[in-house]
Amino acid sequence: MPDLTKQRNAAGKLIEFDMVHHTADEVAHRNHADKTLRFQGQGKILLALSQADGLSQKDLATRLNLSVQSTAEFVNKLVKKDLVSKEKSTTDRRKTIIRLTNLGQQTASTETAKIPKFLTGLSDTELDQLTAILTKINNNLYAEIDAASPTETNKFEAVVKDRLRDWFL
Repeated sequence: MPDLTKQRNAAGKLIEFDMVHHTADEVAHRNHADKTLRFQGQGKILLALSQADGLSQKDLATRLNLSVQSTAEFVNKLVKKDLVSKEKSTTDRRKTIIRLTNLGQQTASTETAKIPKFLTGLSDTELDQLTAILTKINNNLYAEIDAASPTETNKFEAVVKDRLRDWFL
């Protein structure tokens, strides 16, 4: 059984990483001229549409686990940036279908091709070790989700794989 002190140290480093990563993203986002969309609500929408274009706002919200209101706000911002278009469904006029524009497709491709800068300081061996460790952690987390809510596990894993399908894997 692993040493409790080592587990606490590792947990502390995970918390620190989350906080530092979040702050670094905010600072980069605030100071970057093109206001990158990566990992933000708008970026998630672009990524989802790059994998399945022509989704309704409600389907986008469900797929991304966002509220319908947040999704509508993000979509409206993306429309203003000419990254997506909105149109009424031809089969159900109550639905609004969201599609990527050409600029939206280019932006999604650019964003998904980026590798986080903090990984560039790691050697190939360290990257292999990190990948193996994160895979093990993710598998443990999937097992926790499955134990707590077996019906949600397959849905959640499918959403994660959908989001990452074209991204790094």
